[in-house]
Amino acid sequence: MHVRPSCVTVTVRPARVGDLPMIYRAELAYIRDVEPAAEPGWIRAIDRNLELWTSNLERTAVLDADGVAAGFAMWTPQDDAALLVTVQVLPGHRRRGHGRRLLDWFAADAATADVRRLELGVHRDNPARALYEASGWTSAGQDGDHLRYTRTT
Repeated sequence: MHVRPSCVTVTVRPARVGDLPMIYRAELAYIRDVEPAAEPGWIRAIDRNLELWTSNLERTAVLDADGVAAGFAMWTPQDDAALLVTVQVLPGHRRRGHGRRLLDWFAADAATADVRRLELGVHRDNPARALYEASGWTSAGQDGDHLRYTRTT
């Protein structure tokens, strides 16, 4: 019997205040999965994280797959660059090109704001490093356990 692959409608939309609980849960899950030793400090800084998320909500996009949040990306201006604060594809939606789609959104959104230099940091144990390297990001050094990458739009 031949089974047809399901067709999923994927869109990238501006984030809304109602997306903040999903962002919080996903960020906490990331900390627990990839950087568990950082969880106590992350929890102590939750007010600062919430301020970061709300102040950059206009520079945040949510990737929807058939109307369900499948990931998100957020950036902030930093000096003459755009710094990727976070990009996540939620479990169950990974390995489908969604991460690259969110990176493309980041580059396009930063370019719209007349920012051409993009930056991001990633924990050395985060498997997303392979995605960044395959997407044209170049190494810009390291900061403790985090690797820094850069790219131009």
